[in-house]
Amino acid sequence: MKQLLLNKLFLFEKQSKLFKKKKKVLFIGILIILSFNTLLYILTSNYDITKIQSREHTTGFSHDKGQYFFYFYFYTGNFPLATLNKSLKYSKDDALKEIASNGNDLIMEYKHWSRMGENLRIIAYYPNAIIRCSPENPSMKLFNAIIFILGLILVFSSFVKINKPLLGIILVTIINLTPFFIYEIYQNENILALLASVFIIILGLNLKLIFNKKIKLLKLIIIAIITGLIIGLTSEIRGETIILIVSAILIYLFSRSFNFYLKILTLFLLVSSFYFTKIGIKNYFENNFKETYQLVKENKGHVYDGKRIEQHLFWHPIYCGLGDFDNKYNYEWQDRVAFKYALPILKEKYNLDFKYSGDLCLDDYYDKDSLYYKYLADFSEYEEVIKTKVLSDIKSDPLWYFTIIFKRIINILSNTLPFYILGWFFLILVYFLFKFRQINLLKLLVVSLPLSFTPLFIYSGSNATFNSFFPFLTITIIIGLGFEYFFQIKEKRS
Repeated sequence: MKQLLLNKLFLFEKQSKLFKKKKKVLFIGILIILSFNTLLYILTSNYDITKIQSREHTTGFSHDKGQYFFYFYFYTGNFPLATLNKSLKYSKDDALKEIASNGNDLIMEYKHWSRMGENLRIIAYYPNAIIRCSPENPSMKLFNAIIFILGLILVFSSFVKINKPLLGIILVTIINLTPFFIYEIYQNENILALLASVFIIILGLNLKLIFNKKIKLLKLIIIAIITGLIIGLTSEIRGETIILIVSAILIYLFSRSFNFYLKILTLFLLVSSFYFTKIGIKNYFENNFKETYQLVKENKGHVYDGKRIEQHLFWHPIYCGLGDFDNKYNYEWQDRVAFKYALPILKEKYNLDFKYSGDLCLDDYYDKDSLYYKYLADFSEYEEVIKTKVLSDIKSDPLWYFTIIFKRIINILSNTLPFYILGWFFLILVYFLFKFRQINLLKLLVVSLPLSFTPLFIYSGSNATFNSFFPFLTITIIIGLGFEYFFQIKEKRS
């Protein structure tokens, strides 16, 4: 087998007659992707799907809260703006009349949805609303489907263009048949599959660079800018997609398609595009907040004067996540546990004395009408207390922390998509590829590893390991090797 593998260009560089017909393969493949996913979208609209694979105990979008902000955003562009009035009529004129006639019912926050940043997530409702010409009963399923299908088409097309259509066919088929994606994309009103969907897009855009294929300078520049733009946009929808900037950086560092100076240029364009996209989105929503604040104030509504944060908290989930294997230092994947720990310290150290009865929210309010409760995560002092606790425990007991990291690695390798324990085959495959110097395939695996950072450094329970994408690439390459071995044996005998 070793001799066979080394005698040929690895993984179907020499294609069968069928695979040499790129345009036909591309057309048929895209048609199948579109047809299959359209069928899934239609079927899942009428039938419930069993949750064989799904993320658990993770909030994500919070559709039960966010849906109330879409009515005015769709018709007037104001955000964050909702109303206490539940008898709404659905037209732009009616939305404007609602503001004018029922201004005292206008609100700028519901629970703690709009103050927590990542405000661009509101656009996830748009595709469905545009198709239906109405924001009534908003849904993000069509948004999820569009991002997902776009990723599948891009990555399949890229594999075809670099003369490895078999890998593209295998990868897309496995992804498309995985229960996790079928449920999270087409059934669940959430964005928990966004990280993987966006990674597939990024992979499709940059696959040529991983396999060191030549690319024109202008196209390289455009791809770097678009990659940064996409990651910047989606990280303002769901913060965990920010880790994809690491994957993109690895792609440009690993690529041999261009020289050192072009690497510096592409990295600069990538990071700049990413940064300025995020800044632009934040500025847009900040300006929108000011305009909406003035609108609500002028119409005698309930203005929000409470604290706001730009991005989801960092140290809070790390704190809660340290309870994924033991409670030695009283960590637990529960917000309330962290809140109860921090409250007495906040009072003693920062003179912040809050009323708290054990719920997710405090019993203090920012407004006299008690519509906008104070939320402990609003306060930067809270993050500082939590950070101090985490770093102190790790410093005083590093063995305990490294044991958790080790257990998380075991969990990442074991609790995988699409099949259980597939991660262990990843280790075997890495050894095999390294031994036979298949560097490009190794790079392909490595650039997918940042998707496992969340279960590695934050929390690996509740199927958080489903963030990982390397198992999909692992099984794709293994099956591809099997096919190659079969065809090489067949070719040798003939």
